Amino acid sequence: MILASVWGISLLISALLRFWGQQHPQPLEPSAIPILVLLLMPSGLMAGWLLWSSRGSGESE
Repeated sequence: MILASVWGISLLISALLRFWGQQHPQPLEPSAIPILVLLLMPSGLMAGWLLWSSRGSGESE
């Protein structure tokens, strides 16, 4: 059930993005700030999670 709902939501998002692209055919020009956030935020969150989870386990010593 969960897998079907995730696939359904993904299909809906894909269809909406395709429709939006047909309505706005000009190329999208993103600025540097959102690109840097999208590139650096996942690795920063992963590093923070790893540091936080190893804090009390004795692995960092």
